[in-house]
Amino acid sequence: PCLIIGNTGSGKSEALNFLKNNFKDVLTINTVSMASLKQISYELNNYNGIIFVDDVGAINTQYMRITTVSTLVYLAYQHYLRRLDTNSNFEIKDFNGSLIINIQPAVFDEIVSDASFEANVMDKTYRYYNMRIADNKPFQHPKLKGLENIKDNFDKTQVKIDKQKVEALADAFLNFNSPARRYKMVYNFVKLTAILNNHKSATGEDYNFVSKLLLNNIIESELLQRQGVSNKFKFNTFLFNIMLMTKYYGNIFHVSKLAKYLNLSQKTIYRHAKTNNIKIDNGFIVYNDNRILRVLKHEL
Repeated sequence: PCLIIGNTGSGKSEALNFLKNNFKDVLTINTVSMASLKQISYELNNYNGIIFVDDVGAINTQYMRITTVSTLVYLAYQHYLRRLDTNSNFEIKDFNGSLIINIQPAVFDEIVSDASFEANVMDKTYRYYNMRIADNKPFQHPKLKGLENIKDNFDKTQVKIDKQKVEALADAFLNFNSPARRYKMVYNFVKLTAILNNHKSATGEDYNFVSKLLLNNIIESELLQRQGVSNKFKFNTFLFNIMLMTKYYGNIFHVSKLAKYLNLSQKTIYRHAKTNNIKIDNGFIVYNDNRILRVLKHEL
């Protein structure tokens, strides 16, 4: 399962056009609830395609948004789901599909603040932070050779992989509690990349690509903050937008740029900056976390 976190207009939905251009079986769900999931439960038995959820934020209550994400992630990870409560009674078996969910930062903050995130989502998803500001440049949706049959090829193809390199990548990047799941995800990324590059043994090219992909998780290490000793987290949406502006305008930019982008007053920006220990000098925001600056420079 993959969660794509990004602001409105950042191009999250363009991933759907890319998928449709490369895969035959893509099930698009604009909004999802337990009731709608029950309606399509029969269709999801023995399903091998891709489920694409375009807007979790459109679900009308915080409880349902959290429940929906947890339930779909559970289905994609466990390949099985039985829902039995006062409102729902359905079962999905042999689900072998993929799952992509688009989430806006404010909604993601709701999800991580619930105890179910660490229990049901954190170690079972890859989270990609879409650090992009909307512009008028057209998106490219290339058709990649061999991508449509990649799932079958992934299961059938043997690739020689250096386990020590995988362990090093997993330990350096992914914010997972479980070392086994951390290793498995990075191993699968390396194997998938090697197959797409027609390599029978993973090469430096494959490891370097995965390394760049995992830079996103260094961003997460700053944005996803555990609340004390609890199993609840806080997603720092303000810092996310500071990083976003830094990527586009450099690490020194005027407060007015961020205020205009977020449709907030400059007074509000100053208040949030003080709370987050972000320096403002003569009206210019100065973001000087060198570790994150290096990531933003190279992030895919």
